[in-house]
Amino acid sequence: MQIARLAHEVIKAGRAATGSKDIRCTVSIGGFVPKPHTPFQWAAMSSPEVIDHRLRLLKQAINADRSLGRAIGYRYHDGQPSLIEGLLSRGDRRVSAVIRRVWEQGGRFDGWSEHFSYERWVRACADVGVDLDWYTTRERDQLEVLPWDHLDSGLDKDWLWQDWQDSLSEYEQDDCRWTPCFDCGVCPSMDTEIQIGPTGRKLLPVTPV
Repeated sequence: MQIARLAHEVIKAGRAATGSKDIRCTVSIGGFVPKPHTPFQWAAMSSPEVIDHRLRLLKQAINADRSLGRAIGYRYHDGQPSLIEGLLSRGDRRVSAVIRRVWEQGGRFDGWSEHFSYERWVRACADVGVDLDWYTTRERDQLEVLPWDHLDSGLDKDWLWQDWQDSLSEYEQDDCRWTPCFDCGVCPSMDTEIQIGPTGRKLLPVTPV
């Protein structure tokens, strides 16, 4: 569990630097929700049961060393809300009927755990004939037409697919700020110009807020 190891190292480094044991950090984590216009838009989500099991293992790993674990806060987004987030993130027009049905059944402020009802969302999907697993826990193939394909984010879909294949093979991609252009499509289509920073390294420009 590298997240737990990193949290332990943070506490140890903080104590070493300050000479105090009153050092704290927080691990904030949730189930992975693949998003459109990213290399993971074809990926399958894990089931709520798998996500919750992994969250329990992480908590156990954090608390394995109590002298460190008691200084680490643990906030998590469990499996059921994550699955519904996946439905809303990658759904097509048919999911609008699910949202309306949830609202008709009293769903309000579902982003707050005290108001969220996973059973209500599952029931709404069944009522309108939407297969929750079809939208969330299955992997897409390259030729599938995705609901957001008609929207142009500036990223080339073929480039995203190749990046997805690289991730499956665990190939570590270089950072394009320090290497030649990968021709992803963002810079030319968004009028982004690579600039040279004071170190002489190539940097993406930062727009002042």
